[in-house]
Amino acid sequence: MNMIHKFLAPLANTLRNRRVRWAMLPLMLVAATAVASLAKAQHDLLSSLFQQHTAVMMFIEPVTGRIVDANAAADRFYGYGQGKLIGRSIDEINALGADEVAAERARAQSERRNYFVFPHRLANGEIRTVEVYSSPVRLDDGQLVLFSIIHDITGKQIAEADLLDYKNRLEELVDQRTREALSAREATDRILLGAIVAQVIVILLLVLSMVRLRRSKRELARREEELSTLIDALPDVVRLKDGKGRWQQANRYALELFGLSETDYRGHTDAELAFRQGQSRRALLGHERADDDAWNNRAAVRIEEKIPTSDGQSMVFDTIKVPLFHADGSRNGLVSIGRDITDRRRAESEIARLAYFDPLTGLPNRRLLNDRLAHAVAVARRSGHHGALLLLDLDYFKTLNDARGHDMGDRVLKAVAERLGAELRESDTLSRFGGDEFVLLLPEISPHPQLAADMARSVAEKLRSVLSQPFEMDGEQIALGASIGVTLFPAAEGGDVSELLKQADTAMYQAKAAGRNIVRFFEPEMQARAEMRFMLEAELRHAVEHDELRLYLQPQYDGERCMRGAEALLRWHHPRRGLISPASFIPIAEETGLIVELGDWVLRRACRLLTMPALAESPLRISVNVSPRQFHRIGFIDRVRDILAETGADASRLTFEVTESLVIDKVHQTVATMSELAALGIHFSIDDFGTGYSSLAYLKRLPINELKIDRSFIQDAPTDPNDAALVDAILSIADHLKIAVVAEGVETEAQAAFLASRTPMLYQGYLYCRPEPVEAFIQRVRDTQVSG
Repeated sequence: MNMIHKFLAPLANTLRNRRVRWAMLPLMLVAATAVASLAKAQHDLLSSLFQQHTAVMMFIEPVTGRIVDANAAADRFYGYGQGKLIGRSIDEINALGADEVAAERARAQSERRNYFVFPHRLANGEIRTVEVYSSPVRLDDGQLVLFSIIHDITGKQIAEADLLDYKNRLEELVDQRTREALSAREATDRILLGAIVAQVIVILLLVLSMVRLRRSKRELARREEELSTLIDALPDVVRLKDGKGRWQQANRYALELFGLSETDYRGHTDAELAFRQGQSRRALLGHERADDDAWNNRAAVRIEEKIPTSDGQSMVFDTIKVPLFHADGSRNGLVSIGRDITDRRRAESEIARLAYFDPLTGLPNRRLLNDRLAHAVAVARRSGHHGALLLLDLDYFKTLNDARGHDMGDRVLKAVAERLGAELRESDTLSRFGGDEFVLLLPEISPHPQLAADMARSVAEKLRSVLSQPFEMDGEQIALGASIGVTLFPAAEGGDVSELLKQADTAMYQAKAAGRNIVRFFEPEMQARAEMRFMLEAELRHAVEHDELRLYLQPQYDGERCMRGAEALLRWHHPRRGLISPASFIPIAEETGLIVELGDWVLRRACRLLTMPALAESPLRISVNVSPRQFHRIGFIDRVRDILAETGADASRLTFEVTESLVIDKVHQTVATMSELAALGIHFSIDDFGTGYSSLAYLKRLPINELKIDRSFIQDAPTDPNDAALVDAILSIADHLKIAVVAEGVETEAQAAFLASRTPMLYQGYLYCRPEPVEAFIQRVRDTQVSG
């Protein structure tokens, strides 16, 4: 190494260029030989450390920025090739501006700053963030250079306190090395001065030669101490063995790690030292195997070593082992340097866990389930054994989450995962698919499809029963259920992972529709209905945008068959399928949120109808159905006001029909909204009264003007005493609360006669008039006015 040569060159030049007496020449040769031998040993040691160390090191001229020397680690890191960095300017590597880089070199030269963080550009153009420890060093020839140690810290997070502490310790170490280097230079100057004086006085030359020899020994000892201190300061495991694998030197970190701080380790092999570490840990056992690989390959080897610690854990080290050989090819020694990568491996493990497992429950996530399901399907197709896929959705979990908060919801989900996991085979895979959905994969159940279906149903029913048991949470009993969809694989017609999941999802929704907390198997008819529903949803959105909706009205009559009002009904005139019943598309609109837009459309058309000349002077009332989603949506009152203002309709001739579930849900908000709308003059009617909640307390709290008896009570009331009693009870309630009544679904004269014998009310049904388009309804009103 050129820089190391410069430490020893002055002494050789002095002895070469000065004349001495021939009589003293042998003594001088002896002294020079000793010094040269020590210098060579020192040079070899420093050169080996400099070139083989894994840390990037450079010598840089502070003024020009030229790279005077760089070790092999620098060549590998920057990618310029062996020796190609020497002579280049550091400005080519540092991504900062040349002026800024020069200013930082000046700070390092004046020792105002020794630690830097720079963006460095590699040979391939990649930018890496590095930390640089740089200190000025004056060589024996008087040249001042900057000695820099460079570490790649791209992506590494360092706490500010740790960074400051590390910086201070490193600056103290560099300061110490600088002072020692200056001291060494002064010692060398004294040696040179002694050599010059020796040329004048022969006797003094002998004395001074001995002094120089002693000083050289001390200097060598000092340099050895410096090297030892430098190695001890490294945060790496550094070990040096001889050609027979016996420890010769190790830094403090290595001794502490292996528990050898109080042990005389020199001259012992790994196996011998392992038995001094205690029975609980044999950290060195097996390490000699990697040494043999390096010797046999006659080249450096890189391995990962797991080293147990005193607390029962283990650390992972990225270790490089470099074999050294004599000139004759025999083994000289082995240098081993290991860097702690435990945190990096833990971070990689955590990244893998987050990529494939649910962080809340610890179960496999959707990604891992897809991989295992694809594998299970492939195995099933080869083996002929059927498997099953179960999709579980917790019933009423959203209600629990809203009522008790997300913390309680998360605790319940974890408890569900634990309860389900306790019931499974080792080969089964339980996954949290998202939200409150869990997916269970049962591979290779049976080669017979019917037996596989029976076994899958048995598992599904068992899980459903397990989840039906209440969960104890903070002294509270949390009761849930689960709707479970099941599908078998492989299907005769094939089907990939996404198709299987879609089938299980379809079956689960069928279980929801059938009343929840039950098990349903996928059938092709289910998929057909699901696809039809999806297509209907898309076409419904198109219908809203392209004016395919129609407003129909069904009149309401009194006992004298005089028209008193009408209910506004929505119809969809499909361009290919014709008139579509509301029962087919209203549930879809409710689920997708389109019901809000449809409700506004009906309200606006009904208000415009009230302002038409045929109805403007009529006392007829128009009833409009309001869905819970529309009613509870923020801004509903403002939209009603806007529509009334836009159309000029009389609010007192409007009746909003609402369901009992809407009235009960969010009762305080409902009271406020209905009261504010009633202040505008709008009436309220309870639709399908008697089919919902049994509590009637809301009737006296809310501004209810009308009850509509559901058609299910009217249908058999004339012949069924039970239905007749229910109708009488509803009429009694309405009479006591002074609320009007509308009988819905009146289709026969017997039904009309039964109702007429009770109390005055309005009648609505096919017996009087079917729902009809706006034009026909207006003509009916006109005919009534003419005949009247």
